[in-house]
Amino acid sequence: MTLLPLLIIIIIGLFFLEKYSIKHAFDGIDYDINPNRTLIEIDEVFTLETVITNTKRLPVEFLRTGEIMPDDISLVGGEFETITCDRGNTFISDTYLMPRQKLTRTLKATLPHRGRYFFRGATLTAGSFLGLSKEIKEFHLTREVVLPPKPLETPELKQLLGKFIGDVSVNRFIMEDPVLTIGFRDYTERDPMRSISWRQTARFGKLMVKNYDYTLDLTVTVILNLETAKRERLEKTFSLTRTVCDFLEAAEIPYRFVTNATIDGTNSKAIIPDGFGGDHLVSVLRLLGMATYNTFESFENMLAKIAKGAEAGRAHILLTPEITPSTTPFLYKLRARAGREVLVITPEIMKDLETETSITI
Repeated sequence: MTLLPLLIIIIIGLFFLEKYSIKHAFDGIDYDINPNRTLIEIDEVFTLETVITNTKRLPVEFLRTGEIMPDDISLVGGEFETITCDRGNTFISDTYLMPRQKLTRTLKATLPHRGRYFFRGATLTAGSFLGLSKEIKEFHLTREVVLPPKPLETPELKQLLGKFIGDVSVNRFIMEDPVLTIGFRDYTERDPMRSISWRQTARFGKLMVKNYDYTLDLTVTVILNLETAKRERLEKTFSLTRTVCDFLEAAEIPYRFVTNATIDGTNSKAIIPDGFGGDHLVSVLRLLGMATYNTFESFENMLAKIAKGAEAGRAHILLTPEITPSTTPFLYKLRARAGREVLVITPEIMKDLETETSITI
């Protein structure tokens, strides 16, 4: 008879522990996930660090973690049950937490396509003290990674770019270009007649010639057009653009980037000013990764604006899925304003570089 009161006390105690454990299941529990980089190459293995923290004095006997991952993600190694929900793929794993424990896990993953990907947090399910009931809590996060287009490793394209840049550079040195005039000086017998400035000659009363600066750096504007009826060529156009930017970076040639693409997640227009180097390339790659198939202005309007503000002596490289007859006059105007040829590259360049599918205008 003496055991019955003790048994009743134990049952009552367990009942209150069960109620308390489920009511306070997520007290002191936190979840976080972070990729080791925010700019990742296609199919590159990157690291995800997930952290689950228990700051309270009681253990969590059972914790099921449903981590919300992008639809296309592939986890490298590890066994996970996978279910699909409206927030993305959910990767399920079970664990337990000791009092004041911080559980850190490292996952390796890959993503297959250009674009923006989000890690939206997790749904955690905690079991009660006796395992008779459970409590669910959602942890909402937004962790983003961006995948730029993969470059096209083609010797032919690099040769084409090398020839274009080389021709422009040589022309700057061997041709006396009025846009490079930095002043005037007295005429000498070695100066060609065409270099004489008759206005300055009349002003000073003696023969004066233009003084050129042949040491100015070559600068390039890279133009990406996405307005097209041939949408199947868009991803290849992105890859061609990446290859061009990589080439200019390797050659340490400053370049400006302009596109009519709508950039996901921002209302700003896609213009990156002149520069080169690590930070500049990262800005371009992020923009290429976040670019959508939509455009905020027409191909013709973009070319007209670029031609209107074109700097004399600047080279231009245009990447576009196609060239239409309506855009040709704007390209000629751009060439006239810059005084330089415009290199036009379309996806057809990959089929046959011998058929004038890459052209200069």
